[in-house]
Amino acid sequence: MMTHYDLSLVVASYVVAVLAAYTALFFGARIGSAEQGKRRQWLLTGGLAMGTGIWTMHFVGMRAMPMEVAVTYDTGMTLVSWLAAVVASGIALHIIGREKIGAGVFTAAVVMMSAGIVIMHYLGIYAMRMSAPPLIDGVWLTISIFIAVAASAAALAVSRRIRNLHGGRVSAARFGAALIMAAAICGMHYSGMLAMTFPEGALPAADNGLRGDWMGIPVALFCAALLAVSAFVAAFDVKQQRQLVQQKAEKEARVARMAFLDAATGLPNRSALEQRLLATLALEDAREHPFALIYLDIANYRELSGSLGAESMNSVLREISAALKQLAPEPVYLARYSASTFFLMVPEYSDSEYGFMYKRLRELDQRIGTPAMPVTWRAGQSVFPHTGNSSRKLIRAAMVPRDVSQIGRFDNVKADPDLVLPGQTTAS
Repeated sequence: MMTHYDLSLVVASYVVAVLAAYTALFFGARIGSAEQGKRRQWLLTGGLAMGTGIWTMHFVGMRAMPMEVAVTYDTGMTLVSWLAAVVASGIALHIIGREKIGAGVFTAAVVMMSAGIVIMHYLGIYAMRMSAPPLIDGVWLTISIFIAVAASAAALAVSRRIRNLHGGRVSAARFGAALIMAAAICGMHYSGMLAMTFPEGALPAADNGLRGDWMGIPVALFCAALLAVSAFVAAFDVKQQRQLVQQKAEKEARVARMAFLDAATGLPNRSALEQRLLATLALEDAREHPFALIYLDIANYRELSGSLGAESMNSVLREISAALKQLAPEPVYLARYSASTFFLMVPEYSDSEYGFMYKRLRELDQRIGTPAMPVTWRAGQSVFPHTGNSSRKLIRAAMVPRDVSQIGRFDNVKADPDLVLPGQTTAS
């Protein structure tokens, strides 16, 4: 009863298969990243979309083989064949979405998926219900089953491989995989069509409930639209989830940065300075790169904050920070250590390029102040490795008050075993 294939329907069946495969890969990516509560609904939706796509491809492919009589289908068998495709697709998506699978699980999944496809295909042919049973070609039957198993294994393997891809190449990889998967699905179908043919003179059963002319282009168009919408929804959701993950990561990074920033001035804070010191001292060649710590403390901070108020004092501190930034060239690390204290970490401190900075720092009392009250400064300095080889020792040594005029003069810098900090006594 077979005459020839309708090329337009053959092409339509392949296009539907490509859309079904591409949608499956999209849903596989979404299921893999979905939360446990949403995984089941995505699995159900993906199985319905993919299974309907494969089922439609097979019925469109059967319509591509014109017959001498008007073909009709048994409603019950047709629905069962659709259910087999949906179940097989659900199994495939479940495997794609799992984090890890062993060889045994993968093999079982391939067997179950290929069995679902074979049942869907041959039950779909039997759903034509003719007056004479179909003739079975054992060779083509075996070939079609082998193709179904190979196609299922390839589809699952490719889907697992590309599901974690990101960036520009993921779309190309997914589309290429969909073309290969669709070719395998169509190969199984058309070899299966050769495996079962109806004898001359066979007529459709009178009680078949589905008209065959609806199982061609109309169903293909409807299914293509369904798959396109499903793929769009899955892609939109994947993009939205990635944006949420990115926003969360950016927020966490911002919070981490804020932990090392002074809120009032925007300068690195005490934790940031100590971390910088520890990282520098931990270098293997740290002693080959000496640095100086310069301590600057607002001596009349209490009087200033008491007369200006919190908001005005913060404004003054921002002005002071800006002025210190202007004095310090790029390699110098400026940090606000406490409410009234700033530190400058100066790498290769003896370099002549810092001469201008040291000169300006020695003139702090004249250069930085407020209209309401002058700012008076305390200063100190230490040098690695001469005055200490730990962050604590270097900071303590720098906080020993010296005359502001001594800033940048390191000729007599040395370790002090009787180190006393401001506010301490020798006994303490």
